[in-house]
Amino acid sequence: MKTKRQLLQIGEVASQAKTTVRTVRYYLGEGLVESAERSPGGFYLFEPHTVDTVRFIQKLKSLGMSLNEIKSLYQVRLEKPTGNEAYPVVLKRLQERLSDVNKKIGEYKELRQELEEAVDLVQQCHGCLMKPNRENCLACEIVKKRRRIPLPFGAIL
Repeated sequence: MKTKRQLLQIGEVASQAKTTVRTVRYYLGEGLVESAERSPGGFYLFEPHTVDTVRFIQKLKSLGMSLNEIKSLYQVRLEKPTGNEAYPVVLKRLQERLSDVNKKIGEYKELRQELEEAVDLVQQCHGCLMKPNRENCLACEIVKKRRRIPLPFGAIL
């Protein structure tokens, strides 16, 4: 006995991908996702893997990749006759994104360190009776003992 494959309506795709129906419709119109078929009522129906595609597109966008760049990545599979011809282009683009991610990770690690140092310094302000301004804070013995002032702390002085 054959079972009918489980297809998702557009709202289910959007909900599972944590985005809007409008976004999924836009991706559909741009050719970034494809509907598997239409329901008897004319609704778009999608394979469950479409949720992963939408999530991946959202992640690439969060890295600053434009929809045109993302679209060109997906178009390679349609334009090239074989995986062997598509793979160098896809590989290069994915490696570029990996490089971007690694750069952002480095930047976030630096920011985390700055914030941790600023939190430590601000916690030592507990009980201070001076007006918090640049002049008073820079004259504080706790701040003067530091070899450098964490960027977030210095920025709010």
